[in-house]
Amino acid sequence: MAERNLAGTRLGFGAIGGRLRPLALGTLTGVVAGMGEFMFLKEQFLPWVVTETWALALVAVAGAYTHFLAKDLAESITLSLVAMTVGLTVHVVAWIAPLWLLAYPPGARDLLLPKMVGEAIASGLPPYVITFYGSYFAALLLGGYLEG
Repeated sequence: MAERNLAGTRLGFGAIGGRLRPLALGTLTGVVAGMGEFMFLKEQFLPWVVTETWALALVAVAGAYTHFLAKDLAESITLSLVAMTVGLTVHVVAWIAPLWLLAYPPGARDLLLPKMVGEAIASGLPPYVITFYGSYFAALLLGGYLEG
């Protein structure tokens, strides 16, 4: 009577790995996509041989990989949501990081922070969402076509 059937539940030793895998893969692809989006908008930080198109291609590749790295459709959706959230967070943090890395007084930080966060979200969200989910849905359609 000590044995229990855990086949239909998400309890047991595999539960941690089953929940950690989408979080880890989504975080990885989100960091790549977020830094690609930041470099796309701040092209002065790009090396001289790299254009902003290559930086935006990182966002597209990360969007496609979120589907190709998933085991099933439910995990693919979870991966895309985690990657989107992490990528946007990385983009905003990279945008406002100079407020703490450079010698700004606390009063200047308080004045500049809302403006810089607004600029980061307003300038980064449209190309990020279009590129990331455009390549994600293209990979989803291609994967569905090749499977069926």
